[in-house]
Amino acid sequence: MKVLLINPPQTFYPGSEQPAGNLPIGLMYIAAVLKKADCNVEILDAFIAATFQKNGETIRVGMPFEQIKQEIQNRKPDIVGISGPFTCQIENSIKISNLTKEADPNILTVMGGPHVTLVPKEFLEEAKDVDIAVTSEGEYAMLDIAQAFEGKKQLSEVRGIAYRQNGKVVLNPSRPLIENLDELPYPAYDLVDMEQYLNPKKIGYRSFRDRAISMITSRGCPFNCCFCAVHLHMGKRFRAHSADYVLKHIEYVVDKFDVKNIFFEDDNLTLDLARFEAICDGLIAKQVKIGWETPNGVRADCLNLNLLKKMKKSGCQSVFFGVESGDQQILDNVICKSLDLNRVVEVAKICKDIGLKTGAFYIIGFPGEKKENMQRTVDFALRLKRDFDVGMHLFMATPSYGTRLYEECKAKGYIQQDLAWNAFAQARQPKGMPLITTGDFTPSEVKEIAAKALAEYKKLSLINHLKNPGKALKTAFDQPQLIVKYIKNLF
Repeated sequence: MKVLLINPPQTFYPGSEQPAGNLPIGLMYIAAVLKKADCNVEILDAFIAATFQKNGETIRVGMPFEQIKQEIQNRKPDIVGISGPFTCQIENSIKISNLTKEADPNILTVMGGPHVTLVPKEFLEEAKDVDIAVTSEGEYAMLDIAQAFEGKKQLSEVRGIAYRQNGKVVLNPSRPLIENLDELPYPAYDLVDMEQYLNPKKIGYRSFRDRAISMITSRGCPFNCCFCAVHLHMGKRFRAHSADYVLKHIEYVVDKFDVKNIFFEDDNLTLDLARFEAICDGLIAKQVKIGWETPNGVRADCLNLNLLKKMKKSGCQSVFFGVESGDQQILDNVICKSLDLNRVVEVAKICKDIGLKTGAFYIIGFPGEKKENMQRTVDFALRLKRDFDVGMHLFMATPSYGTRLYEECKAKGYIQQDLAWNAFAQARQPKGMPLITTGDFTPSEVKEIAAKALAEYKKLSLINHLKNPGKALKTAFDQPQLIVKYIKNLF
């Protein structure tokens, strides 16, 4: 029996950021578990193929569909597992299932990911060429599916999946989340072309650091932000690899692939302070030559002076905070972030004092906000930039499937019914139009507030560069891509 896991092409809409060539970590973990069980498994990475196909205003990045179909025919898999990323990219995943059935109708098609997890029954009713939908974590579910294919168990015994039986969709009981993440082998790095990901000059892809990869060291989120779907497909309970596992994993990629930078993509990297501090202590003690960053953001209230110093000493290049709103009332009662903005200011000051680069994420346009609330967020973000040089990353609220934000918007008529997939994708782009309209604001008014905020932020950034020419030159030398992007944005 042979399993082929496919990382589909992705579609980028007008105003999209340049694609980031990130490793398909989810598929690589699944492949590693299958390999450990002596399954014959391959990964077809149809995204990093670096073919850019323009169709009107959209660009599809990755292997042409006909070539993907040919690859499936040549490799002759019994099972094809397809990565189904967020809603905005699910169309390409469904297309892969169509191509698979065209190549051989007898191939079992399986798809997982956040979108599929949140609406498995509705998804299978629409995606007719997908045989099985995996809900939540996929490593052991895929292994059970492979064993069911071989006749070692029944599909009815496989927890955490949905499938068709006699023309109807059957939803099996949920699968318990993996208790001990350390039992997982390292992602199957040998099944992807690592040099394509590590090459900082990969054509067409965003790459801000030399020989950089992403790594996830924990899963789950105990918080309940209204816009976030993480806890819906990864659980509310925080689970993490041990510090020892993480350190050995880092040493492995450094030694084997000469990795120089790691992007920790955890949703709650610093939630367990003792674990995270042990990781920093280990990197320092072992003198691991690595730079690292937190592009997904961390909670400012999980940081302190001692830990931030250790972070910097262990190789931290920058730290991003998930702030969301600069209005405490909105943060508490609308977003339900459970975060004290005074603590954000304190940590921003500490970072500036010790010379650690910072950025912060903000979101405006929630139901329950008025324009003056949004302006308070903008003012807070600009204050942090002005006083502590905290980078501002401002987004418009987008209601992802399954979230409380989505359910509220749908129930109250704040969004159009039956939105197309690309509407979610375009709304998330810097030049996109928000989806939410309430009695207090329109999408164009939210865009106007964001545009004025960005213009003011650019002025502050320019002033900062002029005040600190040495720092600006160092950034230009270390990361020339950022300077090019900055100049383009400025003019």
